[in-house]
Amino acid sequence: MLKNYFKIAVRLLKKRKGFAIINIISLALGLSGGIFMLVFALDEFSFDKFHKNGERIFRVNTIFIDLKTGREGYNYTNGWPIGKILKEEFPEVEEVVYTIDWPKLDIKVGEENLNPRMAYVSPEFFEVFSFEQVKGLPYEALSKPYHAVITEDMEMRMFNGKDGLGKEFFLADTIPAIVGAVVKNAPKNSHIQFEVLLSQATFEKLNGLDDYMKGWSNISMGNYVMLKEGVDLELFKQKAEMIYMDHVGEMMRSWGSEAKLFFEPLTDVYLKSKSGNGLGSLGSLDRLNMVFGICIFTILLACINFINLTTARSVDRFKEIGLRKVVGSSKGSLMGQFITESFVLTLIGLFFSILLISLLLPTFNDLVNKAYTLDILLKPNIIIAMIMLVVVITLLSGYYPSLYLASLQPLKVLKGKSGKESAGMNLRKVLVVFQFFISVSLALGTIIVLRQLDFMQQKELGFAKEEILVINALKIPKNNIESLKNELINIPGINKVSYSNGLPGRPGWIGQIAYLEGNDKDNPVSLEYLSVDQDYLETMDLQLVAGRFFDQERESDKTESLVLNEKAVQQFGWDNPEEAIGKKIVSPSTTPQGTVIGVVKDYHQLGLQNAIHGIAMDWEPKFSGWLSLRFEPSKTEGILNDLQHKWLNDFSGRNLDYFFLNDDFERLYQNELRVSKMLRLFSGLTFLISLIGLTGLVSFLIETKAKEMSIRKVLGAGVNQIVFALSKEFMILVCLASVIAIPAVWYFGKNWLNNFAYRTEISLSSILGVVVIAIVITMLLVGFQALRAASMNTMNGLKSE
Repeated sequence: MLKNYFKIAVRLLKKRKGFAIINIISLALGLSGGIFMLVFALDEFSFDKFHKNGERIFRVNTIFIDLKTGREGYNYTNGWPIGKILKEEFPEVEEVVYTIDWPKLDIKVGEENLNPRMAYVSPEFFEVFSFEQVKGLPYEALSKPYHAVITEDMEMRMFNGKDGLGKEFFLADTIPAIVGAVVKNAPKNSHIQFEVLLSQATFEKLNGLDDYMKGWSNISMGNYVMLKEGVDLELFKQKAEMIYMDHVGEMMRSWGSEAKLFFEPLTDVYLKSKSGNGLGSLGSLDRLNMVFGICIFTILLACINFINLTTARSVDRFKEIGLRKVVGSSKGSLMGQFITESFVLTLIGLFFSILLISLLLPTFNDLVNKAYTLDILLKPNIIIAMIMLVVVITLLSGYYPSLYLASLQPLKVLKGKSGKESAGMNLRKVLVVFQFFISVSLALGTIIVLRQLDFMQQKELGFAKEEILVINALKIPKNNIESLKNELINIPGINKVSYSNGLPGRPGWIGQIAYLEGNDKDNPVSLEYLSVDQDYLETMDLQLVAGRFFDQERESDKTESLVLNEKAVQQFGWDNPEEAIGKKIVSPSTTPQGTVIGVVKDYHQLGLQNAIHGIAMDWEPKFSGWLSLRFEPSKTEGILNDLQHKWLNDFSGRNLDYFFLNDDFERLYQNELRVSKMLRLFSGLTFLISLIGLTGLVSFLIETKAKEMSIRKVLGAGVNQIVFALSKEFMILVCLASVIAIPAVWYFGKNWLNNFAYRTEISLSSILGVVVIAIVITMLLVGFQALRAASMNTMNGLKSE
């Protein structure tokens, strides 16, 4: 019987080619969205699931709570004593891992300098995490100073495909180190990514660290804990979360905050973490939900097209259904036939969707920041998910039409009537409204995102980001920074050079605590600390509003002077910038500390997603890692050639690592750029699916009203009147969908914009413009078909029956 179902299904699809083509295109588009959703979702949810003891592993985070505002700040790092206390004082803890990703060091093998992804980790790293070992003993290697574990790819790069176990290489050109073990490359679905792991003992030697318990104020150490089996997690959290306040509560309160620990499940880190990630990338649950939601909509719209067209064209099959029932076909067998037809169409749609995916995959990779290849569709879990998707779409699109057709009464359908015309028409109207509601909503959402993105890109930032080239000087000895600066200013085309530890878009040390000298410590201020030089003001084109900037001729400026921004002045409680001049600021960490000599106008250091915060600058070359060069754009090529030549000669062939500040600052808006691209793509896709379905419905409507149109023409109706009569119903439906979409988009758009400290307003004119465009496009589509029908020969319409 099943074979017979397929034969009939194929025969009917050949007979109704227009119906089949419209449905196949819709289903192919819907399936493409569904498959993209499956690939992305399965990949994102797979992160960190491969660890053997994953359910017992937690990342330790520090949460700082501002005593004034109650605001919480999440950090993926902790004070240095935290891991030691967890290991020694809590019997629930089986292992503790230390990780830290600084200082960044180049690796030198022979004459080649490499800059791998590197971290320092304790020996327990491979005891806790299930990264696959290849050769050597990782635990032993990570127990010794100046020993390392490297990945297979890194071994290939370092030793040209030869065995690297036991081989020597150099850190920062001069420090010898040994390869103690080789492991497989970190899986792509791991939030921890590395190429070289140096032992924690190496970090201790490089930094002269002999007592972790002295490092409460160094909130820079990453920790993971693996709990023993059977531990009561909630009870353990209650016991451990107040370690900071139990040991150094007075110090924390002097910073104006309380601190507690937050134990984050390993499998939550990638998608759900608020703390960040210094060892790899982070995903976004919001982005995943957006992709998931949009792809679901494309599937639903494709299924709606199938339902609408099948029920609308059911009149074509009235006699077939009546005869089948008369000769004994059951309701179940008829439903089986119609669902089979839906299945055949879905399979054909699947074939075309794979062709479409091969074309759109690069675009999708750009949208979600991935590097998927087409062979991912051959993975067993993806194949199983695709089979399930085909089944779901078959049932979604085929169940109601099959139930509708199989329920028709034989006597009525043999007379050309179903008895359900009104119900079928009402359902189609509801589904058309839903289709255009989704399409118009996505289009309106796209406009809101694009307007906010344009606002962020066009808004005055308070500094000049154009014509600034930034060199990564983190690996250059700091005692050479001043002489290097003096050499760079002599390169033709370079007008200003400045060094600093932070830049707009790449902040300095955020969260530094400072007080007014002589005041008690009940009113601490949290600032960003920037170490700069005397040329930073002019290089960045900042505006001085009070006092002066650093002066090379004044020795005191290099040791005991500070420049604040206006926000810092406000935080300290001064009424105006002039009042701050001459005041002395102290800090428990000694940075920032000194006498205020100047105030600069507020500028956007962190992009428009964040409110402007207090900044304190001093002159301190030893902390500086960025060289900013203001240059003449017409001489860019010559400047880059001169810089490359200088680096080749002066820094032993080390690569020149540079970027342009305007391009780098745009990096802060990458998430918004991806959201806008995603919405543009899918809003266009959903609108296309809706128009395809509407085309089929209008064509069928015109066929069924051929006699009516001919009679109208005989009675004197003009072409315009006939076009209006055929089009008005669809115009009403599209207008209704738009009316429903506007308040919904307004609500969600407002909520999304509230995520930005500086934002545009939703423009009613833009919204109305999108609605008008949607209505005009629909009108043109419907009107064109109606015009063709209204212009046909009247006798042909009268002979239609």
